[in-house]
Amino acid sequence: MITDEDIEQAEARVTKTRERGHDAKMAARDDVAAMIEREVQAAEELKAAKTRQDEALKARKATEKPHAAELKALGATLSDSAGAVGKAHREATQALLKLVGALRDHNASVSSVHARLAALGLPLGDEDATYDTGAGSSGTLRLAGTDWGPVPADTLLQYATAEVAKAEFGPKHPAARVADPRIHSLQRGMGGALTERLKVA
Repeated sequence: MITDEDIEQAEARVTKTRERGHDAKMAARDDVAAMIEREVQAAEELKAAKTRQDEALKARKATEKPHAAELKALGATLSDSAGAVGKAHREATQALLKLVGALRDHNASVSSVHARLAALGLPLGDEDATYDTGAGSSGTLRLAGTDWGPVPADTLLQYATAEVAKAEFGPKHPAARVADPRIHSLQRGMGGALTERLKVA
């Protein structure tokens, strides 16, 4: 979009170059004269382009005028649909924050149970055997044969997003694949409570 300010700047460059020509020594005046000619030509070309632009804009306004009401309605439709997307986004964000909050409570429960099993002197394994119930390393535990452990919040969020991508775009879509190896801690830590697919085999 060529503006009046662009034209003013082009004309100012012509004036400035001419002033340099008055101050230049005789030997340099031919070079300055060529510069002035180039600046004048550029300014004239810019003016001509702006004239064509202004005529095109005027013609477009005349074309749009009979359809003003329809164009306004189309804009309202887009604003409404964008507003619905924004509302859904806010709701999804709140749902994910609720998910992270529930996970934080779950991780606290895992930590409490782990501490209690350790206090009871029930390690998950020793030199003699591995048991169905006991406190393991790095906060993991097994209770009645089910493995539990702390679950990183970012891994759970990544998994939740991948599930949406899988449902919308199919399992082969890159966003449907969880590359984070900590997904295994999710599979173990949720003890099968998240979905049937997350049950430890």
